[in-house]
Amino acid sequence: MPKFSYAATDVIGKKTEGVVDAPTKEAALQSLRAEDKIVLSMDEISQTKKWPFGRPKMSMQEKMIFVKNLSTMIEVGITITESLSIIRDQTKNKSFQKMYEDIMEMINSGQTLAKSLKNYDNNFSAIFINMISTGEESGNLQDVLRYLDIQLEKEYEIRKKIISALVYPAIIVSITLLMGIGIVAFIMPKITKIFDSFNIDLPLPTQLLISFSKLLTGSPFLSLGIFVGIVALFILLLKLKFLKPFWDFVFIKMPIFGSILISANVARFTRTMNSLLQASVPITDSLEITANMLDNALYKKALREVAAKVEQGGKLGESLEVHYKLFPPMCTKMFSLGERTGTLEKTAGKIAELYEKEVDAKTKNLAVAIEPLLLVLMAGLVGGIAISIIMPIYQLPNLLKK
Repeated sequence: MPKFSYAATDVIGKKTEGVVDAPTKEAALQSLRAEDKIVLSMDEISQTKKWPFGRPKMSMQEKMIFVKNLSTMIEVGITITESLSIIRDQTKNKSFQKMYEDIMEMINSGQTLAKSLKNYDNNFSAIFINMISTGEESGNLQDVLRYLDIQLEKEYEIRKKIISALVYPAIIVSITLLMGIGIVAFIMPKITKIFDSFNIDLPLPTQLLISFSKLLTGSPFLSLGIFVGIVALFILLLKLKFLKPFWDFVFIKMPIFGSILISANVARFTRTMNSLLQASVPITDSLEITANMLDNALYKKALREVAAKVEQGGKLGESLEVHYKLFPPMCTKMFSLGERTGTLEKTAGKIAELYEKEVDAKTKNLAVAIEPLLLVLMAGLVGGIAISIIMPIYQLPNLLKK
């Protein structure tokens, strides 16, 4: 049974604190009022099971399977607890089995599915829980689960396409770096011996290359430590919260990749809005939930500002137009049209489809678009090393004549 911590005063003004067991918060309040207590505050105590190594973490695919199975079973008339029991029996992961058992216990003790899932907010996002809550309140849970299923599938597809698009550039850059390191580690030491046998002043690029070669071959562990330190520092800088708006701005302004990120964020925003509006979540709440769901700090800030303007009576399309660098004209104009015709929900779905197709097209053509940049990178790195080696070699014939 759920537990509620409370602070209250009695008829003579004496303050007391404690914990009360009750199936719901309303029942807990009634229980305390029956004891002539004036409740000042009350909060539900989370009864999530204690996990020795932290709560279990579901992957995107596991969440998709969970929603799909739950949606199908509820649609055919199986109760929520029976559905969760079947899902629990189907999974082989012991941690997930415990999680489903815990959720069933909370539902059996009188909590809603949304409140039970909230105890596992590391797996179920705010949009997920809000949509489930709306579905339970409206008696339309099976439809909400279907919208969630579509939402997760589309989000997974976008992520997969972006990751797939980044594989080819990552491989080319890695091969280029390995080629450069191979030249410096195995070829450069032999050429350095030739330079050392002649009394010549080496160009600065050649001196730097020789110093790097000596560090790499003479102190490989130190070189590895420096490399790992640089990578760790870069990752740390990427993860620092106060730098996140800066990095998000940099990534969106990048050639080629920035356009893909804008299309992907607009697709996620409109798909989420479509799902929330279909679930009858108010537009301002939908904007707030969507802002919290998006990873990009610029979009978070923009959507919160839009939500504030809409709450004050502003139009969604006009409010989005202010942030024209984040929301393309096609998106804002279609939202304005949807508001005027009263079809905002369908319009959001149409915009989502449009930008999902755009992400698909851009990621498919990414290899062709980025190939010139990769060729320039390879030429710059390998060519720079080659020029650093060749420059002093041209001086050798003059020295031999002397």
